[in-house]
Amino acid sequence: MDQTQAFAGEVPDDVRAIAPLPPLSLDRGFFRFALPRRPRNNHMTLRVFLFILVSAGALDATSLHAQMRLGEDDTLFFAFGEQVTVTATRLPTALEHAPAATEVFTARDIERLPVHAVSDLIAVTPGGTLRDYGGSGALQLASLRGLGAEYTLVLLNGIRLNGAQNALVDMGQLSLRQVDRVEIARGGFAALYGSNALGGVVNIVTGQHAVRPSLQLGYGGFGWMKAAASAGVQGTAGRAFAEVRYEEADNDYEFTPSWGGDALTRRNAGSLRRAVTAGGSLLMTDASLSLYVDAHDHESGTPGAVFSTAQGRARQRDEALLLSLQLDWAASANGRLRASLGGRSARQQYSDPGLVVAGAALDSRYDNRRLSASVSWEQSLTNRHRLIAGVEGSFDEMESAEVRALPRRQGLALFGAAEAVLDIAGRPLRIFPSLRYETVRDTEVARDYDEATPSVGLHFGLTDALALRARWSRGFSAPTFNQLYWREGGNPDLRAEYSTAWEAGLILSTPALLASAELTFFHHDITDKIVWTPGQGLYWTPRNVQHVLSTGAEVATMLRFFHDHLRLRLSAQWMDTRKINASFPGDATEGKQLIYVPRWSGAAVLGASLAPGLSASATLRVLGERYYTESNDAALSAHAVLDCAVTVGRDLAGLHGDLRLELRNALDSTYEVVAFYPMPGRHVRATFTTTIL
Repeated sequence: MDQTQAFAGEVPDDVRAIAPLPPLSLDRGFFRFALPRRPRNNHMTLRVFLFILVSAGALDATSLHAQMRLGEDDTLFFAFGEQVTVTATRLPTALEHAPAATEVFTARDIERLPVHAVSDLIAVTPGGTLRDYGGSGALQLASLRGLGAEYTLVLLNGIRLNGAQNALVDMGQLSLRQVDRVEIARGGFAALYGSNALGGVVNIVTGQHAVRPSLQLGYGGFGWMKAAASAGVQGTAGRAFAEVRYEEADNDYEFTPSWGGDALTRRNAGSLRRAVTAGGSLLMTDASLSLYVDAHDHESGTPGAVFSTAQGRARQRDEALLLSLQLDWAASANGRLRASLGGRSARQQYSDPGLVVAGAALDSRYDNRRLSASVSWEQSLTNRHRLIAGVEGSFDEMESAEVRALPRRQGLALFGAAEAVLDIAGRPLRIFPSLRYETVRDTEVARDYDEATPSVGLHFGLTDALALRARWSRGFSAPTFNQLYWREGGNPDLRAEYSTAWEAGLILSTPALLASAELTFFHHDITDKIVWTPGQGLYWTPRNVQHVLSTGAEVATMLRFFHDHLRLRLSAQWMDTRKINASFPGDATEGKQLIYVPRWSGAAVLGASLAPGLSASATLRVLGERYYTESNDAALSAHAVLDCAVTVGRDLAGLHGDLRLELRNALDSTYEVVAFYPMPGRHVRATFTTTIL
């Protein structure tokens, strides 16, 4: 087991199976931008600043769900109308009526904000935190409502990315290119999507519009370079597109070690990404058939935690091929058939010349394959009542010398969901019941997990401007292949983990004033939580020994000023996420906050249209103190990170060009998100995109 994991109380699953990616040690530290460093992270200042921001926004009644878009004249405005989200109910539902707290980032948001990967969006989402192991190219895991990354289900066009090996998804590897929107729904969603969705769902929806020929080039600090080229065609029969992407970074930034002393330079942290994406849609009279294919190769160094001046030499390489095929058929006036077929093949190679096992340097390989298929029928019973029912099947397989045998898993699920709209005292009450029955069977070992998971949500319009939202759900999470079959310490007798969750909140929406606000309270109760504990000899083993409660509140506001030319979205959260039981007599971790879960945190997102073709944006992330030992006797200080961007766009001779300049970590904060993993300081990035009109 990795020393860092043992020190910080991490599960060994994360060590080699998802370590940051292998390095590319390139000596290009160009375009560095650094100013003198000075002491930072004043706790009281951060708390007061966050409180003033959110309180001011709440008093002006703003909103998280009022999504900003940029019009053709580059004016900012909110869409209070029928924006659609899919993750909350499986039935396409207006965002303003969703029964669960949901954040949607549109393609226009992504284009203007200083963001590059899905991980950047998670970091500014209410209820979301990001466990970052070192910035660009390093491992980045998402957590929703204080629960672990294994409880965040990630979908790409509805296809599950969480594998059976460890259920974790590196959010830093998920590019925002060709993405139409990213939906982040918080809360328990096992009743809709099955295992792993205890904390929430991230659904990435790729673009459905024409892809014009374009070229993008990027250049920035710490050796960061990026290039992408795309082209497409569209006609009455459908559309097709293809894109190639390349990105690399040295990540050789300076940092001050946690024990003080002279500054060091991060070594063996370089990364290289290459990807090819293609797809298209075939349009028929009453149906459409869509294909999406993505192949990527990600190589990086994994220098590990900094305990001394020496830094690790491990490298990791991730290769994956994803394919999805989707059919959407309006079979009748009130009925619609949806079918999907998905496949994913991935290989992960982890090598560490400094770690000798059985007389040889460590060199581990993990091959994962997954197939899934689903068919569903959506029926509108009246203009106020709808339902959807369907069946899903899946097959997972893993091949590695690190696990026993050849783990295989078969899954079969039946699910149903509905929306009913009732009138209560002349006000609309929307009810969203759902139920899923799922059986999970491992074929190498006679082990079945049969679970029924219900949920019910409601949305009640108290007045034209004020609505009540609430939701209750049951969920489960099946053990992973690593937990069950790891060669040294796996436990084939593990039970599934179970969760009960509820949330309730108020939404204030006043389109006439272009303002709204949202307040949500939540509670998650997870029993039989699996954690790795010391076993016999040198090896740790997983056991169902934890009972965790996560309780908290989220507040989000949005303000709009100066005739749509300025918008400010503010959010804050408070979370109490504790292990409430003792795993053994005298357990010092009983009643303690889980590691890396901040009690308080917040974000501000600013967008401004300064002139035609000129816009500016900024994101501020504030993260409170976090413990990095399970006994809560050591903590990381609070910190704030500010990223800024200015975008200039012009049309010339049939071409449109956008130049975006970014100042990342503008405050030059010295901080760690994960203990002993330093983060990069202030640096600049420039990205130029040209498109044929």
